[in-house]
Amino acid sequence: MKPYKQSCYNFSTMYSPRSADNMDFKIEDYLRELYLQSHNKDCSIVETPEAGHGVEVNHEAEINREIQERFHIHFQIDHKLEESFIASGDDLLIARHLRYLPPFLHTHNFFEIACLVEGSCSHYINGQQQHLSQGDILIMAPGTIHAIHAADDDCLLINILIRSSTFNSAFLNTLTNKTILGDFFRKTLYHNKEHSYLLFHAGHDESLFRILEYLYREECSDKRYKNAVKNQIAELFFSILLRSHEKDVFIPNPTGENDEPDFVFLLKYMEHNYQSINLKEMADFFHYSERHLIRLIQDYTGMSFSKNIRQIRLNHAAALLEGSELSVSEISEQVGYSNVSHFRKLFIERFSMPPQEYRTARRKW
Repeated sequence: MKPYKQSCYNFSTMYSPRSADNMDFKIEDYLRELYLQSHNKDCSIVETPEAGHGVEVNHEAEINREIQERFHIHFQIDHKLEESFIASGDDLLIARHLRYLPPFLHTHNFFEIACLVEGSCSHYINGQQQHLSQGDILIMAPGTIHAIHAADDDCLLINILIRSSTFNSAFLNTLTNKTILGDFFRKTLYHNKEHSYLLFHAGHDESLFRILEYLYREECSDKRYKNAVKNQIAELFFSILLRSHEKDVFIPNPTGENDEPDFVFLLKYMEHNYQSINLKEMADFFHYSERHLIRLIQDYTGMSFSKNIRQIRLNHAAALLEGSELSVSEISEQVGYSNVSHFRKLFIERFSMPPQEYRTARRKW
């Protein structure tokens, strides 16, 4: 199977008007015509008998061999290997999603970040349809079965495809920056098999999408150190996204229910009040019963309320050991532990070394 043809994407296809010799637009026009011809038919996502779904594939005969070969549309939910999309020697690929491409359910063994720059589109995941609007950024972990349908002339959707090894080494630190929210993002992407995605509502954040534009320009260039530059720009993009929009993230309920509030606000409340927080005060603040709050926290994080608070306190203690000159006893008091011996014991359980040894080791780095 040939690698994904990045050459078909260039900066002119991102914003410029249509031109007669642009293959992307020729394909889009063809797909648009097929879409309009069948608009009275069932336009739901296309699944395959091979995958055990038993749904007839209406579009297969109409999409020519070139499109199938170019975009690896095989009408099944097999893993799409990163070697088929990301060129050898590269860590990531930035590509514009073709409008009117039928929404075939698929999965792959790399991370996919879908950035909706303009317009709107539909996203299908876990048997549900989501409406994505301008500024939405969807981060999907490997193995996520999903489909995207951009049936709108005004839709501009940019995909960032990242090797799993690159995401783990280069971007995981950004996601796990010693905060409970960062840890929760990581767990959602890596350990929640049915709901392994994060949806950020970035809105009209011009500075963030300007970074995405720089990243796209770099993809379309042939300059030296291209891969290294793309990695650096992508890391900046993720850092700004998390710094500016961590409160604007939608996190799917692990139980599959849709009637719960945005769990991020509960995490942020715990993060900001960790020194003296207790379950009753938090339940009263959010107008929950204590029993319901306990269930919510356990469902989303896989840990009890007390374990979450302990993790927050110890993470803050680790940050203070690394970045301040406070004594261990002062840090213990500051993060909410009046008993220094108890604090030392908990710290060793989490970090496998005493606080002072942790400080020395981290400062050597």
